[in-house]
Amino acid sequence: MSSTDLQDTPTTNPSQKDGPIIWSNTLFLSLSPIITLFLLPTYVYFQGHHWALTVTAVLLWFFAGLGITVGYHRLFAHRSYEAHPIWKFLALVAGASALQNSALVWSASHRRHHKHTDHGEDPYDATRGFWWSHMRWIFHANERAEDFSNVPDLKADPLVMWQQKYYWAIAFIVDILIPLGLGYLIGRPFGMLLFAGLARIVFTHQATFCINSLCHIIGTQPWSSKNTSKDSWICALITFGEGYHNFHHTFPADYRNGLKWYHFDPAKWLIWGGNKLGLTTNLKRTEAPVRWKKRLERQMDKYKEAIVQTIPEANSEWNARVESACLRVEETLNIWSDKLREYHRAVKQGEVTESLLLSVKESRRAWKHSWRAFMDLRKTMPIPA
Repeated sequence: MSSTDLQDTPTTNPSQKDGPIIWSNTLFLSLSPIITLFLLPTYVYFQGHHWALTVTAVLLWFFAGLGITVGYHRLFAHRSYEAHPIWKFLALVAGASALQNSALVWSASHRRHHKHTDHGEDPYDATRGFWWSHMRWIFHANERAEDFSNVPDLKADPLVMWQQKYYWAIAFIVDILIPLGLGYLIGRPFGMLLFAGLARIVFTHQATFCINSLCHIIGTQPWSSKNTSKDSWICALITFGEGYHNFHHTFPADYRNGLKWYHFDPAKWLIWGGNKLGLTTNLKRTEAPVRWKKRLERQMDKYKEAIVQTIPEANSEWNARVESACLRVEETLNIWSDKLREYHRAVKQGEVTESLLLSVKESRRAWKHSWRAFMDLRKTMPIPA
């Protein structure tokens, strides 16, 4: 990534004007990282370190970070699963401790981001540059910040509205009173407030902000190139799995961000574990044929780009070969999808038969064969050196 990647770029809408500066947001978000970087080593130098300071900070970071991704993001903003009231309560308290506004405000803004990604009405439009999408958008008043017309479901939720009413009280208790209390137990109230309060909040902020900025700059686009979102395993490490952003923008209702078992997505594992305990239900998953339909579209885009680079005389022939192979994949995908729907209906009715299971397996096998043939075209495409 070059240094120019992190510079602000002109907005895609030149007539768009930033709202008035919100000085409380601007000063806190600008100065808190600087103050933290100065105070942490100064405190350790003069007062020494205590293991409880770091352990508490890490635990509260887990609590706050998971409150954002498990609660604010996947439960409230995307409704990718349903949860028991106890789970929702904990998610709302944890989310408030991250100091990123209430679940209602956060979710309304995030739904707007998905509806208008990379366009003027996207609150953290990545096409306006790294710093805008990272945190500058929070420095300015937005006339739609309190427009909750896109979250009627959350406005009807008593727990969400309870958090909306007592948001600052919850944040004060978790971010100040609890660290102070724990600090007094070990004789280090200021140290605990610094480590588990301020430093932990700063790190949680910057990690979350990376999803809006870095995950639209670095990474890969295996699912779609229709917007700037990218999959970044690096960002996933500091955001409890949120880094698989291209997958998420392609399938926003899926409770998983990391699709593969080895993708680092603790939020996915926690939601799945909650399901086993009866605390989460109706976990939404994008079925395989739907996912592969998107992969097919993405690979077709790559083939079209590659064909342009082939020997001109071969363009028409390769267009025909690619289109033919693509149609075959679509046909087998549709058959596989139909068989899966038939299977799910049979499961609900308790009428699953051996022949039905066999037909699902055969349809999947036919799709895999057509997909391999489609992907093998890359090996023989005559692209000049």
